[in-house]
Amino acid sequence: MDYESEISDCSIGWVKRVIRNSEVNLTLSNSPATRPWHGGDLTLARQRYGSGPRLDFSANINPLGPPPAVLRGLPGMLEGIVHYPDPFAGQLKQLLADWLGIGPQNLLLGNGSTELIYLLPRVCRVSRVALPAPSFSEYEYAARLASATCLYLELKPPTYDWNLAALKKLLPRVEMILLCNPNNPTGTLFRAEELAEILAVLPPRITLVMDEAFIDFVTGKAELTLVQYAINDPRVLVLGSLTKFFALPGLRLGYLVGTPRVVGQLAAHLPPWNLNYLAQAAGCLALQDQEYVQRSRRYMAAARSRFYQALQTVSGITALPPTANFIFARLADQGLSAAQLAERLGRRGFLIRDCANYRGLDEHCFRLAVRREAENTALVEALREILAGGA
Repeated sequence: MDYESEISDCSIGWVKRVIRNSEVNLTLSNSPATRPWHGGDLTLARQRYGSGPRLDFSANINPLGPPPAVLRGLPGMLEGIVHYPDPFAGQLKQLLADWLGIGPQNLLLGNGSTELIYLLPRVCRVSRVALPAPSFSEYEYAARLASATCLYLELKPPTYDWNLAALKKLLPRVEMILLCNPNNPTGTLFRAEELAEILAVLPPRITLVMDEAFIDFVTGKAELTLVQYAINDPRVLVLGSLTKFFALPGLRLGYLVGTPRVVGQLAAHLPPWNLNYLAQAAGCLALQDQEYVQRSRRYMAAARSRFYQALQTVSGITALPPTANFIFARLADQGLSAAQLAERLGRRGFLIRDCANYRGLDEHCFRLAVRREAENTALVEALREILAGGA
């Protein structure tokens, strides 16, 4: 990773790339027409389907809700919003470091991991980035805003397995690789031996960014996380999230793990107070609720298995075995599109994630979050009725 010693020193090469790619960048804006869209947009759902109750299967959040410790403790902390938050989030950083088994000097906290995704290609000043396709669309958006060219590691249907041979061929052509384990939306997991093989051939000049936003839901997480590599290897960075596992997406809590030197250089490019007071407080309370952590893992392992088995009984749907807290599925080519299915389910009070806007996926792909079992059962019955010809 090549960093400049002075924060204010703007790379001439980077400026030239911005000018050269100005036509592309002019097409990027915050308008709904050009931004990537995601699940969990309840405002849009209310506009489209009315203000009735919704079961949101479009956002991958812990179905047990926030930890009881957060719900009990946060209201009593509201009076603290009259003060500025700790600019270094010291207590949260120490608790998170303990949770991960690393030192606080190896941590950078973000206003959601998305803030850090946008930070990396800009600060690292990379010209070419390798990305999986399909995967989280903000990777590509962040790279393009930094005037980087995107090269794609295609994950092929029907299993969307990782292709190490194709990944190795991309290595001479890029400065950064941004991967996702488990991958969103497919749930595809790297095996431990595959991760070891990638690290063995990774050149010193390339930064490997591994997004582990959903890894806390994965059985066998300890064998698959790259956190312990990232604290000593400047080639490796790990992204993580507290908002999915602890059901706090409205508060935005993400983190990056790296060597102390790399973390310090990246931290210099973040604004002060990027984590608000309530987000810090909620994160501290959540990380100390160990009973909730164990209960969530037990629940998810059982619930996703039953949900997957139930989906296999629905004619017209092919689902991939789940690894985290969501299930990727595809409709038969001859039937409804995912958009049509989403519309019919929306009228019934269910929201799903139409995956047609993921690079590498078509109009028949969709994703379902794993929710509470009664809700999962209700969705399966609705799917069965719609695909049998119901409205």
